[in-house]
Amino acid sequence: MESFPQVVAENRKTSTRRIKILFFIDFLHGFGGTERHLFNLAGRLNRDRFECTVCPFRFNSETIEIFRNAGIEVVPAPFSRIYGLSAIKQARRLTRFIRERRFDVVQTFNIDSDIYGTLVARLAGGPVVIGSRRDLGAFRKNRHIKITKITNQYIRHFLAVCESVARSMTEREAVPASKITTVYNGFDLATLKTINQARVAKLRAALDLGPNSFVIGNVSHFRPEKGHDIFLEAIAKIRNQIPDLRVLMLGGSAGSTLQARYRQKIKDQKLGDHLFMPGYIDHVLDYLAVMDIGCLTPVSNEGFSNAILEQMAMGIPVIASDIGGNAEAVADGESGFIVPVNDADAVADAILKLYHNHDLRKQFGDEARRRVETEFSMDKMIERMESFYFSLN
Repeated sequence: MESFPQVVAENRKTSTRRIKILFFIDFLHGFGGTERHLFNLAGRLNRDRFECTVCPFRFNSETIEIFRNAGIEVVPAPFSRIYGLSAIKQARRLTRFIRERRFDVVQTFNIDSDIYGTLVARLAGGPVVIGSRRDLGAFRKNRHIKITKITNQYIRHFLAVCESVARSMTEREAVPASKITTVYNGFDLATLKTINQARVAKLRAALDLGPNSFVIGNVSHFRPEKGHDIFLEAIAKIRNQIPDLRVLMLGGSAGSTLQARYRQKIKDQKLGDHLFMPGYIDHVLDYLAVMDIGCLTPVSNEGFSNAILEQMAMGIPVIASDIGGNAEAVADGESGFIVPVNDADAVADAILKLYHNHDLRKQFGDEARRRVETEFSMDKMIERMESFYFSLN
């Protein structure tokens, strides 16, 4: 196999040899933040210069089909545990696959991929291994930390989705800061054209929105770390101070138990007349179009929220808890408010400040949109990623 520096040099001069990247990912059965990032990355890298293949370990056929329909090659390697017999068999197959296809880069996502994918690439020899970190690692148990401290020595460089995640890697995994590059998520501003005004009109009618209605949105999957309890406590505190209040909680769930608990809490706090939970929504931008402010209150493990970028791109001021990359996306006091974690009172106060000041909402919303256009666009993310790959020689 040619050395990676040689491939980069040839690519820069003649583009006759594309850089081949194999992406390992633990899960491909939906469109959470990591799956969406990989879909955009593999689908938007310059195909004259890059050749991308995605290898998921756990997946469903529907999500694989979405990737393939976008022209992304997907080669599944199904197994449930990285230390099981099926994983050993897949390791042999993947080692041969990497050698035969002459991949230049192996990039890993999620815990199993970071460990298993790195070792497979090491066995294959040749590829540069890149580790990706997209959250604070709250679900990495002590055994994972111990193992990754060993496998990390085989990783050339790491990508962090925000500076907060980069600091966490240095503190928890002892990764030198010099081996970490931060590349923020990007939002494709062209997707704003997909907003369906007919659906928006139906939604306004369904919510009975009038000229004085005030709509607060929360877009996040229903998981404990997303802090919906804090959000609901804040809504309970301000509901009597906003006469025509509407609240939208959008997001899917891996199970029904958590959603059922929140529905009971909504009932107990008598929020049912104000709050709507339509579940997972494909056309989320249509819902954002009726929101006055966005509110996200995660309590742990946050990386860099795509939901926040969507809302900012729509010109919506955002209130977000100070965890992960939220404070890197939202400029506190300029494009929204950053509030302490687990502080429902602070969330409620921030909501009321924006409710009572239309000009401030407009000012924050305009600045939020500008930040996405200049700092967090999809084009900028892809440009940074391409530059990163070329810098690996």
